[in-house]
Amino acid sequence: MESNEPKKEVQQEALPEDPLLKVLVDKTKKNSRGVPTMNFIESVEDWIDKFTSEKLFSYINQYLNKYKFMEAQIVKSNEGLNIKIPDIEKCLETIDFLEKKEKDKPLKVDYMVSNNLWAKAEISSPDSVFLWLGANVMCEYKMDEAKVLLNQNLQNAKNQIKKNNTDLEFIKDQMTVCEVNLARIYNETVRRNAIAKKKQAAEKNKDATTVA
Repeated sequence: MESNEPKKEVQQEALPEDPLLKVLVDKTKKNSRGVPTMNFIESVEDWIDKFTSEKLFSYINQYLNKYKFMEAQIVKSNEGLNIKIPDIEKCLETIDFLEKKEKDKPLKVDYMVSNNLWAKAEISSPDSVFLWLGANVMCEYKMDEAKVLLNQNLQNAKNQIKKNNTDLEFIKDQMTVCEVNLARIYNETVRRNAIAKKKQAAEKNKDATTVA
């Protein structure tokens, strides 16, 4: 039988943040997207002694992959905007052309009905245009209203590209810091391994001499 007593919510205790994350990235320094800054490791020897090279490699590689993913997303966004901007500019040119044409003189045009399907039409005195808004939605606008909307969309697209480029520069800087950190940790690890091998070889030689 089910109990009628109200069920108590089980609250899970928040796990303490890994101390390495507190020093590896600076969450107080973020870009407009909230991406944290990767800190440059100045004393590689101290960091390896404290956190081990394996853990450092693991964490830095995780952030490097995250930065690469964000970079790919922004590049993809810019590609879409760079396709969108010329289309908007063509629409504005078309409206300007229609506004300047002689009112009583018909204009023969070819227009796209659907993909790979075109039709012919005659335009006499147009005072409005139809704009695709996306998701298979088309709306009719007066010429002035259409120009205002298109100019606004054009400016928004250009502003977004500028913002994306700024974010790209920031993310590329963080990727560079990650790669430099990884290279320095790797070199220090190789150096330590070489010293350990020499020490081990010297001890073997010492033991062999003692036995002889």
